[in-house]
Amino acid sequence: MNSTKIINLLFPVGATLVFTASLFELNDQPYNEYAFAAGALLLIVYHAMLAYKVGDENKTKQRLYRIGFMASLFLAIGSYFMFTGSTSWIVMVLIYALITLYLSFRLK
Repeated sequence: MNSTKIINLLFPVGATLVFTASLFELNDQPYNEYAFAAGALLLIVYHAMLAYKVGDENKTKQRLYRIGFMASLFLAIGSYFMFTGSTSWIVMVLIYALITLYLSFRLK
C-alpha cells in the first residue's frame, strides 16, 4: 500500500470516528472519549502527512496544509476537554469544522 492510499484512507476513517463519538457524547454513551481521541489522532496524522508531502513545490498549498494541521490540533484539545467532562469540546470541533470548510474551498 503506497502513501497516497494511506492518506486517502485516514481522513474518512478519522472523520467517521470523530462524528460518531460526538453523537455518542451528546447521548452520554460510555467509552466515546476513546473513539473521539482515536479519530482526532488519525486526522492529525492525515493533516501532518499532507503538509509533509507537499514539500516546497507550491508555497500557497504548503501554507494551507499547515493551517489544516494546526486546525487539527483543535481536535486534540477537544479530546482533552471531552476526557475532563467539559462541554468546551463542542467549540473545538466547531472551530476545526469551520477551518476545514474554508480550506476545502481554497484548495480546489
